Amino acid sequence: MTQQPRGGATGIPAAVLALLGGLFHLIGVAGGALLLAGDGDLGRALLTFVLHLAVAALLITGGVGLVLAKPFGRTVTIVGSAVALLLYVVVILLGALGIHFLGLADSALPLGYVVILCAPAVTTLVLACAPPTTRWVTSGWS
Repeated sequence: MTQQPRGGATGIPAAVLALLGGLFHLIGVAGGALLLAGDGDLGRALLTFVLHLAVAALLITGGVGLVLAKPFGRTVTIVGSAVALLLYVVVILLGALGIHFLGLADSALPLGYVVILCAPAVTTLVLACAPPTTRWVTSGWS
């Protein structure tokens, strides 16, 4: 009887992508802080700051949990990726309506930007949901 692999081939890349996504959103947190310090729209600046902070916290926590092969890491990574995707879709839809926030300029969103924005989050979500990742977090480091 052959034993199935632990799932590091999906768990580790999911962790790396979650951590990179978290770092990306930390840059957004810094941008939101700069907007708060400036003379811009306070509501937009606060929304940018809080949303980036929430997504960064979820993705970094989930990524660290996946590196440590903890079940909570998989769950938090899935939630963080889903929240990031939802946020991106809302930003795209609002941008199409002429409402711009999260540091986007008041211009049309190119399709390439949408793909670049969503592709890592989708990949992280798929990898975190994969059955081998479940094996990775349930087997632990032993």
